[in-house]
Amino acid sequence: MLIALKESVLQVLLAVISAGFFSILTDYGDKKKVWGGQLLPGPNQGILYLCCLPAILLCSLFQYQSPYGLPSNLGIIPLAVGIMYGRRRTAFALAASALMGTLIIAQSTEMSPMYVCTGFILFTFMLLHGKFFQKGTLSDKKLLISAYVVVDMLLKALFPLLLGRQDVSVYIPDLLTTLWNIAAGILASFMVVSLMHNAFEKLALRRDVSEFTSKYLIEADKLRQVMDLLPLSLATLDSEERVIHMNKTMLELYRNFDPFITLPKVVGRPWTSLYDFNTSSVISERVMKALQGEAGADFINVPPKVFFCSFLPMRDKHVNKTTGVIIALQDITELETLRSELCNFERLSLVGQMAAGITHEIRNPMAVVRGFLQLMREKSPDSLGHYYRIVMEELDRANGIINDFLSLAQNRIVEKEQCHLHDIIRELTPLLWADANLRGQTIELKLEDHVTMLHLNPKEMKQLLLNLSRNAMEAMGEKGVLTISTHEEGDFVELEVKDTGPGIPQNQLEKLFQPFYTTKTKGTGLGLALCQSIVERHHGTIAVDSVEGTGTQFRVRLRRTIPAYREHSEPSVMNSIQK
Repeated sequence: MLIALKESVLQVLLAVISAGFFSILTDYGDKKKVWGGQLLPGPNQGILYLCCLPAILLCSLFQYQSPYGLPSNLGIIPLAVGIMYGRRRTAFALAASALMGTLIIAQSTEMSPMYVCTGFILFTFMLLHGKFFQKGTLSDKKLLISAYVVVDMLLKALFPLLLGRQDVSVYIPDLLTTLWNIAAGILASFMVVSLMHNAFEKLALRRDVSEFTSKYLIEADKLRQVMDLLPLSLATLDSEERVIHMNKTMLELYRNFDPFITLPKVVGRPWTSLYDFNTSSVISERVMKALQGEAGADFINVPPKVFFCSFLPMRDKHVNKTTGVIIALQDITELETLRSELCNFERLSLVGQMAAGITHEIRNPMAVVRGFLQLMREKSPDSLGHYYRIVMEELDRANGIINDFLSLAQNRIVEKEQCHLHDIIRELTPLLWADANLRGQTIELKLEDHVTMLHLNPKEMKQLLLNLSRNAMEAMGEKGVLTISTHEEGDFVELEVKDTGPGIPQNQLEKLFQPFYTTKTKGTGLGLALCQSIVERHHGTIAVDSVEGTGTQFRVRLRRTIPAYREHSEPSVMNSIQK
């Protein structure tokens, strides 16, 4: 009896060793990423085969047969486990290999094959129960394996009786041993199924953790990309005000003060150790309030920039605790500049409207004064005519200034029509030549043969051309040359007015189109501002190029509206008339 007990314990250990090795090997392989995160397919099938086959053969090799003929062999447990947990291919390979091995063992140990190979009679039933086994609960699996153990032992006991080779009386003294073997087999089956179940649960859990980790890393990378693409400067801090992450915009902001700063150098450092504006009382107070769960925002001046800074608490919903702060900086320097300019523009607009109304009313008494001056001139001696002429010229100049101011201040609707730029130029040419002859200057026209008709206001375009031309004439000395040219460039028609004057210093070019800015002793500073206003009403652009000592060139670009060309029969590529 004691020997039977010892042999049963040995069989239990040999049966359980398959599940133990499977748990160890799969755990090691999954930790080392040998199996590629697969649960049972692929390499784990080979592990299952290599763990179950030696256990089956060892159980057959060390099986114990009592003097009464009842054998103790639990090889049915690793056989059933390998068949039911594995694929069909694994099941057939395991059954064939185990059958051949047990037959060789039976022949070498002179045991009857009917005691060794009874478990293989159940092979077909095991295959049929495979899907049920894999879908069943842990209790179902234990009961099913235990049922096969009991059936196998009963077959071992009843098979000789059915063949008439033994008598029933032979087994009666060994009934207690048989019952013990069955109990040991059920216990071993429970242990093996539990170990296998734990091994697969660990594999599944590790696979889920791996998938969740991979998804987390992917989502974290997406979040970082989104943060980097945002036009805001973002930084995240932990509960101890250390930097967790910064997006590229925030990092570029710091590179203005530390060109060699990188993200690895920033992460983990205290927020207050980076740049001076972080140590301000406003920032520290806002960060502290955000860590207490209170969101806030404030304007921060870091000359020459202005930032709108938001402080948002990061909360862990599971523990209901603030774990960090998100700091968002928005550069609103341009917005503040535009807001300031808009306020100035509104004030200037109001002043301009008032001034326009006042100047309009001034023109009426000026007209009366001029009329009476003419009457007084007719009745006064000729010796005073020189004084009357000077007064009337000044009145005319004042009236011209008022007209320019009104044209600039009034935002009136411009009526446009389809016309040709060359027609406007040629209509003004006699007037320009009259001024040029008085100054001893020359005018050159370089008009391209084929130029598109444009949607223009002829009156305003005449004023534009007249202002640019007269400015050029006044800037040039005697023998100067004024060049007016036109050509097409892409979707635009360009009008160029060029002179051979002394040029304009570079520091004055940016101020040329500002109202009331002038370089002339008697200028009003409204002419070029009026030109820019006219060009903008025609949805064009005006630019100036000047080189001191060479001359100045104004370029007006007007967008084409009709894709058609007007052909001129007269050859007017260059018309040059000397004084």
